[in-house]
Amino acid sequence: MIELQVLNKVLETGSLTFLRQNDITADYFISYQEEYQFIMTHYQQYGNIPNKETFIQHFDQFDLMVVTESDKYLIETLAEQYIYSKMVPVVHKLADMVTNDAKGAVDWLRGEMATISQLAAQYKAGYDIVKNADDRKTEYERRVNLKGLLGITTGIPELDEITHGWMRGEELVTIVGRTNEGKTWVMLFFLVIAWQSGESVLLYSGEMGHLQTGFRFDTLNAKFSNKGLMQGKTELGAGGEPKDDKEYYEYLTNLGSKENPFIVVTPKDLGGKRLNIPVLHDLIEQYKPTIIGIDQLSLMDDYRATKGEQTRLRYTHIAEDLFTTSETYGVPILSPAQAKRGDKKDDENTPKTEDVAESDGIPQNSSRVIGIKHMGTTMKLGIPKNRYGPNNQELMLLWDIDKGVVKPFLQASVDKDGKATDTTSLVGGEELF
Repeated sequence: MIELQVLNKVLETGSLTFLRQNDITADYFISYQEEYQFIMTHYQQYGNIPNKETFIQHFDQFDLMVVTESDKYLIETLAEQYIYSKMVPVVHKLADMVTNDAKGAVDWLRGEMATISQLAAQYKAGYDIVKNADDRKTEYERRVNLKGLLGITTGIPELDEITHGWMRGEELVTIVGRTNEGKTWVMLFFLVIAWQSGESVLLYSGEMGHLQTGFRFDTLNAKFSNKGLMQGKTELGAGGEPKDDKEYYEYLTNLGSKENPFIVVTPKDLGGKRLNIPVLHDLIEQYKPTIIGIDQLSLMDDYRATKGEQTRLRYTHIAEDLFTTSETYGVPILSPAQAKRGDKKDDENTPKTEDVAESDGIPQNSSRVIGIKHMGTTMKLGIPKNRYGPNNQELMLLWDIDKGVVKPFLQASVDKDGKATDTTSLVGGEELF
């Protein structure tokens, strides 16, 4: 089974990197020698891994599957099987020899120790930071060129300073807020910014349909009034700009010429079923997104669930699998989560990691947790967990989502109590939308 999983992983990713990094050769494929050799021959002749269609034409009995296990698990399990296959004959022969000639068995075993030592060396762990110093030089130069933005921009310069952007892999960002605080809007804001910067987006929308999501996209992307779009008004101006239905039609026509997609998948698209991890992997293979939104984790199914399993554990499984998915495919995943009911004293505070309602396994498996608090025309962002930067940071933004306006709070006009007086007048600076 492990050989089958490893070969499927190679076909899925179209890469031999994780095999080569761990010195995996044909000897490891006891039951699938022919299939392994076909992949290697194809790679040598054409410079790429055969796609699944080509492979199945030659091996029509081969079981294609979605592999959700990490590279580490696959390599270690494959190595375990390989060592077992090599050690069993040694153990059997030693047992036979001991019965008739114990001393001779010991001498024979000494002669086999070199082979056994080589097998033990299959368990490779660790990384020599001295001999591999050039790796850090390459990474440092990359970071210098990127000027601190190591991943996909958040769209908020101050937040980019804290996060360095959404990382391409090992990145599950949980956006925590209480009911009607705007969790989905915040996630969509980040996704639209990513799309504007050239990324390909995949969004699972567990509640909203294509059209409602599309109207929100139009508001965030081009400042058409969301209320006007939803109510079918012909006056669609937002952010102080006079816009009408003719401009909207022209915008929609031009939008269709964009190259990078923004794919929205709903339960209706999945035959009325909720998304699960294997289906998500199928969607990733199909659309090749570079950033993913999940709205929301609680609206997914746990394919690992057993009968009677607690909801808390189910959410933990999903969070674990989403993080592994990010690691496997090298894409950041953003997802809102419901916060617990807070005390009156918490009315102006952003939720912390312990405030996630569904399961403590969600923040534990998240690389970042962003708590949000919507207060009229102001949105407060708190970052209680930030694996790639400082924790417990806060930002204040002006937030008028109907107009698609998001602005740094410190640039806004405020009254003596520190409250925003006008969501459209800024003291310098540029609108993020």
